[in-house]
Amino acid sequence: MGALLYSNGITEDYRPAKLVFTEEELVTLFSEYDHIKTVRIPNLVNTWCIFGEGNTDPTEFNRIVSDIIRESVFSHALFIHDSEINPDWNATDNILYKGYEEFIIMMKKVIDDVAMNILNEFSNNEHYASKADHLPQLIALGATKDKRILFTYNPDDQTQEFYTNEEFYRFCQRTYNYINENKQQNEPFTIYADKKAVIIIETLKVKSFLQTILNQFQAKEDYEICTNINKMMKDWSKAIKKPHLKKTNSAGEQTNEQ
Repeated sequence: MGALLYSNGITEDYRPAKLVFTEEELVTLFSEYDHIKTVRIPNLVNTWCIFGEGNTDPTEFNRIVSDIIRESVFSHALFIHDSEINPDWNATDNILYKGYEEFIIMMKKVIDDVAMNILNEFSNNEHYASKADHLPQLIALGATKDKRILFTYNPDDQTQEFYTNEEFYRFCQRTYNYINENKQQNEPFTIYADKKAVIIIETLKVKSFLQTILNQFQAKEDYEICTNINKMMKDWSKAIKKPHLKKTNSAGEQTNEQ
């Protein structure tokens, strides 16, 4: 059971179908990349790190893996123990210095420690700290089925600094562009989504959210956008009254509510 680590920090177990991984299982995991690279990690005995190459999209930068192996990684990565590798490949140490259970404990600690160091780095950065109140406050709910982080946004639980800062206007533009291109007819109302994250809002807070961004665009005299938002508010009010409205749970699965 390897430790699969995504660029957004989500980890999951990745098991071989049998005792050891096949070449097909590893290649399939990184099929969207031009190349697959393997790295032996000296300070993590009996451990291989496997990741994809050929993509340098900065949004895919995997900071945790990069810090662990001291090399820039722009993909998800798999950490596997020597005992999970086919001995015919001659790719393992002759001696297993750490057993499989020790490997799992070690990898979890290493990932947690690196993640904590990254968080501490940001929290100790004065420039970042000074801007924190100017940023939207999001609450992490978990992960979607396609391994994106699921957040919720509450318009009634934001700082005054956020609403009075230019960052709020940028937030309005990003969320408006998303909901304008992706008509919201199902619960939960999604205000933004990309490769790494999905931001939703509670049904009871949708009207408040739309009103806050409407006020901002009115202040900027973006009247065409205001007209569109007013229509969105009416369309959403009609949608939530329909008995066949589809709902999506926190795992990203749709259910029909009668």
